[in-house]
Amino acid sequence: MAWLEGKLPRDPLLALTVIALIPRIVAAFFSGGYFAHDDHFLIIEPAASWVDAPAYSAWLPWNQSGEPRPSGHSFFYVGLHYLLFLGLKAIHLVDPKVQMVVVRMLHALWSLVVVRAGYRIALRLSDERTAWHTGLFLALFYFMPFLSVRNLVEVACIPFLMLGCLRLVRDPAGPGLRDVLLAGVWIGLAINVRFQTIFFAAGPGLAFLLQQRWKNALAYGFGVIIPIAVIQSAVDLFLWGVPFAEITEYVVYNMANTTTYFDQPWYNYLLLLLGIYIPFLSVAVFFGYFRRTTPLVLWLPVFLFLAIHSYFPNKQERFLLPIVPLFFIIGYTSWEAFRSHSGWWQRHRGLWRGVMGFVLVVNSIVLVLLCVSYSKRSRVESMALLRQEPDVRGVLLEDSYRQTAPLPPIYYSGHWNMSVEPWTDPTADLAARLAAYPDSTRPNIVLFVGEEDLADRARRVSAAMGPLRVIDRVEPGLLDRVIHWLNPVNRNETIIVARAGAAGVPDRSGEGK
Repeated sequence: MAWLEGKLPRDPLLALTVIALIPRIVAAFFSGGYFAHDDHFLIIEPAASWVDAPAYSAWLPWNQSGEPRPSGHSFFYVGLHYLLFLGLKAIHLVDPKVQMVVVRMLHALWSLVVVRAGYRIALRLSDERTAWHTGLFLALFYFMPFLSVRNLVEVACIPFLMLGCLRLVRDPAGPGLRDVLLAGVWIGLAINVRFQTIFFAAGPGLAFLLQQRWKNALAYGFGVIIPIAVIQSAVDLFLWGVPFAEITEYVVYNMANTTTYFDQPWYNYLLLLLGIYIPFLSVAVFFGYFRRTTPLVLWLPVFLFLAIHSYFPNKQERFLLPIVPLFFIIGYTSWEAFRSHSGWWQRHRGLWRGVMGFVLVVNSIVLVLLCVSYSKRSRVESMALLRQEPDVRGVLLEDSYRQTAPLPPIYYSGHWNMSVEPWTDPTADLAARLAAYPDSTRPNIVLFVGEEDLADRARRVSAAMGPLRVIDRVEPGLLDRVIHWLNPVNRNETIIVARAGAAGVPDRSGEGK
């Protein structure tokens, strides 16, 4: 355990930056695909379409039919990607996979802010050694490099939150009005990326009110309002003619869909925090966070964010990501302060070294696997195949076995104007449905999602579209297979890509069962 007890580097901040950068660069180059629906279809797909196919996205009022209605999404983060794709196209860098390496590299650099700010916050709350260990965890924690290069708004907003929190504690004597104002600005920018961080943003202001520091509360509140008013209101005024139209729609939609997606018990996120940092370190961090409420200006925003999300029925694990680094910093520094003054733990130092040894082994294995994991590989690669195919008029997504056709990431195909027909009913009249399409957009490519009952599915499609020629068979990535093994609810689909008009699909109906 020399890494825990050895000599600290001469420049810890520089060392942590280099240590954190290495796995993030690996992930940027070798961890392709997307993690969840939102980090592709709510960021990459609309931004890229605005560059290459302006009429594709229905987010914009001039692309909607009838009375235009906001989508409930912030245009700030996706707008930055639009500008990036516009610049990449200007220098003739148009291959989607290469573009995504650039996107992931930029996110890798952006995520270094979390490590650097996290170390400096921990240094204000503890000693140099504890701050160094905190920085190491933020740099190398198993899921951080992988998620840092994704396009999840829940992760992209974290650097803004950390910069704001650093401003709140950078002066040991307490934050001055300038620091408080700038903290509000940083946290206000986080709200522009992820609307739900407004619950976090309320925390520092409430802490100042409880401490009767009225000027700080006003300065902080003004700082939060500045980026929201300037960015959100300006964009919404341009698009919809009224300020804060997207935030309003977001609130209305979520209130109307509190249990549409998930309805988890109130303690779900507490259990998540008890496990996410790897037991038994996670228990120590959990204990440390709830052991003390100082500094209140950092503790309260995390608590409010956690409490409100725990109260809301719709719970998805990624929703908690904005507070994961700060919860760790507060909890770990508090735990180390407790452990260093506990006679029992001082007499049993070997036990803690054993715990950390276990955490190190598990963390290292998962870290390496995630950094080279291609998430949603079969979906991305099946679309990338079509980029090389001529005359792609439309795609039939045949998923009549599971009857839940996944949304295809069209960005990788480059065929923005092709039609997409999800086919999930094995008893419906496919030929009649295809006949409704004009010749120019009638699907001539078939994606068989999964290999179950493939022979019968292929016969039904051939009867409607004619003979089929297999182009390729795309396997899922390691991460997709592992997640499916852990929870079969998650899809682990092999996708067979075929073109209508040639030899038939081989009978693989017995495979994959």
